[in-house]
Amino acid sequence: MKNIKYFTQKYVDWVIRLGRLRFSILGVIVLAILALCTQALLSLFIVGAVYWVDMMRSIVFGLISAPFVIYFFTVLVEKLERSRQELKQLVDNLRNEVSERVLAEKKLSVALDNIEKTSRDKTRLMATISHELRTPLNGIIGLSRILLDEKLTDVQQTYLKTIHVSAISLGHIFSDIIDLEKIDARRIELNAKEVELSSFLNDISNVANLLAQQKKLTFQLLTDKNLPNWFMTDYARLSQILWNLIGNAVKFTQQGQITLNVKRVSEHQISFSVSDTGIGIPENELSRVFDMYYQVQSSGHKPLGSGIGLAISKTIAQLMGGDLYATSEIGKGACFTLMLPVKEVEKPVHIQTPIPSTLHILLVEDIEVNVVVAKSVLEKLGYVVDVAMTGQQAIEKFEQQYYDLLLLDIQLPDMSGFSVAKYLREGYEHGRYDFLPPLIALTANVMHDKKEYHEQGMDDVLRKPLSIDELTACLVDYFGHDVTLPPETSAPPPPTLDETRFDIHMLSELVEMLGVDFVLKNLALFKETMPEYMQALITAYSAYQLDESRKGDVLSCAHKIKGAAASVGLKRIQQIAAQAQDPEAQEWTVNIHDWIQQLTQYWLLDVEALEYYLTKQA
Repeated sequence: MKNIKYFTQKYVDWVIRLGRLRFSILGVIVLAILALCTQALLSLFIVGAVYWVDMMRSIVFGLISAPFVIYFFTVLVEKLERSRQELKQLVDNLRNEVSERVLAEKKLSVALDNIEKTSRDKTRLMATISHELRTPLNGIIGLSRILLDEKLTDVQQTYLKTIHVSAISLGHIFSDIIDLEKIDARRIELNAKEVELSSFLNDISNVANLLAQQKKLTFQLLTDKNLPNWFMTDYARLSQILWNLIGNAVKFTQQGQITLNVKRVSEHQISFSVSDTGIGIPENELSRVFDMYYQVQSSGHKPLGSGIGLAISKTIAQLMGGDLYATSEIGKGACFTLMLPVKEVEKPVHIQTPIPSTLHILLVEDIEVNVVVAKSVLEKLGYVVDVAMTGQQAIEKFEQQYYDLLLLDIQLPDMSGFSVAKYLREGYEHGRYDFLPPLIALTANVMHDKKEYHEQGMDDVLRKPLSIDELTACLVDYFGHDVTLPPETSAPPPPTLDETRFDIHMLSELVEMLGVDFVLKNLALFKETMPEYMQALITAYSAYQLDESRKGDVLSCAHKIKGAAASVGLKRIQQIAAQAQDPEAQEWTVNIHDWIQQLTQYWLLDVEALEYYLTKQA
């Protein structure tokens, strides 16, 4: 079959090459010869003689009609061949187009993968920056606030206020940068809770006064009488918008005052107006001040700021269901008004059941100090707590007992908390388990979007060390009125510990709930186990110096120290260990030796300082 097709194509190509006229002449000659030979042979075979006159007459008649037949046959062959070639060209073109499209799709897929990886890397970088920058910033703000209450000279007060306000301003700029990344990724979230308006405005007023004093301006707060006492809003986001507006007002005002005027526009709407007596904004630029990266080009003034604060503020305002707009007049200042929907609520109250709940909880945690703290808090709330220190123990206990809740540490000696969650979920889906309680992740790292934990089998996530407020809020979400909430207590006395070395808020919560003696005992346990942790860390580091594949042992030891230090409120030790346990930390290889030296130098000093403070409180 292939041979026939081959010779047929050769014949057609030959016809096309000869052309119609030459092929027709050649065809007539060939036909004449064939006809003459065929006629002669047939005459001899049939009648035994050749009649040349009749034969010549037949041949002449045939030769007269043959050229026309051959010519039209040649035309038909040419047409068919051209059609075949055009069809082949069309098929080739289609095949090329398909190939190009497939190649383009592959390139697009690679590009999308690169974009997704870049986005993940960007998110991870922002989370790392958030952790690394927030910690020293909070230390500067907290320490400067404490020092402002001390007896200082006027010059010292001035310098310290500048440090305090600069740190706060830097914090708000950083929040804008973080939100810029979230807006790009469409991941910005709101967290509406009950907020006391008078307390909120008092916080805003305190820092606004400090900002204004830096430029010898006055700050004025004006409020309506019919404002709600409590309303639902995102405290942090509303603060962020107002800080941007107040900061801009101070920035563009050389003399006079800044005013925050809060009005109830209607039953369901409230306005926050920040006005100044500054340079004002040209009318032709008012429509552009909320554009990303736009800076007002007022005559005679150098553009100030990053150009992102107002754009982000407007975006957040719209996410909150409101809007932000501006009015201004050159030389007479500007007024930015935030309009928000308001949902008035009653003062939140803690609901307590008369009899403590009997929730049975499995705590999966491998650091002893963390176990003591978390177990004591949960038992104080009236819950029965079992402890597993490995993933395998957690699975075995789960299969032997009924639990209402599982608290799962992410990093365990034998497997991750995610692996445990995945195993239990698969068992439930395949019918090995009749019931699966809520699985709550415990992490000492900076949390990203909770969606990441949901995708890996967790129902929710809590930070370590456990915050009583976050824990009880989580329990209410899953068990409603079946849980016992801690009673309201008065605020703890102002701390006198160094906020850069100790987690004062967490320590205050523990002292208030469990007592000073418990915290001292827990600290004593840490003091007893820390030498063993440090020896393990030093040994692992020595092994790493000889064999870099042993790096994981160093990270594991540092992780245990970080978790244990966090559970007793040793912030400085926790932060140093956090760097040592992070393989992505900047110049880890260069700095790990110094971090280990710092841990060796500081841990006992901080423990003894905390012991002295707690002993005085007892």
